[in-house]
Amino acid sequence: MDAAWLGALASLISALIVCATAVAAFAQLRHYRNANDIVVYLRIVDKLDSDEMREAVRSLRGVPPLLRDPAFRERLRSSELIPEFLGAFRLMQFLEHFAVLVNKGGVAESLVLSEYADNFEHYWEVLREAVYLRREALGPHISAAFEHLAMRAAVYRSSGRMDREYAALLRDPRGGAAP
Repeated sequence: MDAAWLGALASLISALIVCATAVAAFAQLRHYRNANDIVVYLRIVDKLDSDEMREAVRSLRGVPPLLRDPAFRERLRSSELIPEFLGAFRLMQFLEHFAVLVNKGGVAESLVLSEYADNFEHYWEVLREAVYLRREALGPHISAAFEHLAMRAAVYRSSGRMDREYAALLRDPRGGAAP
């Protein structure tokens, strides 16, 4: 072998080493991102399980009767703070922040939807009319990220993916719920 072949072979081996290093670096970045997703997800779960959010969710029961009142609907069209709607507003604000994280890739959508798709869809159905009325006073972007996530949740559920994922859990041979 002459020196040119040895040089070419050495260059090829160097290129393979660089490629392997790059693949390993991307794998490591993916592991870091997954760990970050889990940390953020657990903090969100803690917030959703807090007494404050449980009370806010309970307050949703009072939304449909309030929305039947024309005077209340008119108040929603203003920018005033509405004390009897404070729990629902608190939930809407939290869900909006949560939705921004998911929509912008800060938390994996698949991680969130597998657990909360049905809740998001339900919350949106209860709050939709109030959000639309509130947008008249505060602008078109109020709760837009949450609306988008709720629509993604509806598509996820209607696709059957949620049902398939939970059915797979039931069939898991490592144990779990009995079929």
